[in-house]
Amino acid sequence: MKKRFFVMFIILSISSIVFAADAAKYIADLDPAKDEKTITAAADWVGKEKEKDASQKLIALLTDGRDKVRLSAVMALGYIADADNIDSLHNVILTDKNASVRYAAVLSVMRINKPDKSAPVFLKAKETETDPFIKDLFAKMEEKVKGK
Repeated sequence: MKKRFFVMFIILSISSIVFAADAAKYIADLDPAKDEKTITAAADWVGKEKEKDASQKLIALLTDGRDKVRLSAVMALGYIADADNIDSLHNVILTDKNASVRYAAVLSVMRINKPDKSAPVFLKAKETETDPFIKDLFAKMEEKVKGK
């Protein structure tokens, strides 16, 4: 029994060390100097793993000139779902030039689920939004709130 426990402990320890090394590698790949494919793969991984330590690097990517990089960063922040990141996502909703990135930012904010903090941003965005899909999403959100 003690041997099994010891073996399991060793296996668990080794796997956590390997995971930590993977996390550090992927977080390092969230560098704006890297190519788009590397950054998006890293953002996908840190989002899937809900790696909160990557949040600051992801936030820095929200101003990158490449749409796919910003989109991947927004989605990763949504999967991480840390309320500390919500203001950065609000800014994307209000200012990003790409409708797909704004749409993903709305979904990410909804995933974080801080309606008291997000409602004023959604109302402001609804007034200025031109994309029909985002306008439709805001309309459906408003219907749902009224139906409560």
